[in-house]
Amino acid sequence: MVQRRAAHYVSNRHGNRVDSMLEHLQWRSLEQRRRGARLIILYKIVNNDVALDKSDKLTPPFRRTRHSHQLAFQLPSSSSDYRKFSFFPRTIMEWNALPPGIVSLKTPNTFKA
Repeated sequence: MVQRRAAHYVSNRHGNRVDSMLEHLQWRSLEQRRRGARLIILYKIVNNDVALDKSDKLTPPFRRTRHSHQLAFQLPSSSSDYRKFSFFPRTIMEWNALPPGIVSLKTPNTFKA
């Protein structure tokens, strides 16, 4: 709702369809921006750019499959939605779904791009 209101304000076209304004502005949705921010933070944790003890949070999987990459992590178990949708379980699931070429990039800026 905030992004749609901002699109009206920025484009100064009140009365037009918001979807066409967002498409014209080429803004990513807030959901996509949040997902990208979570993945960048996890990238920095994995590459020791953030001072955080990752040994208890990021554990390698018990076995690798042909669909996983070398930097995949075991998904922590959770019995509640509160825990399941917190940072590490949610982001590890998204991280493990990334292609191997993306997770092995050398700098945060290339990972962002």
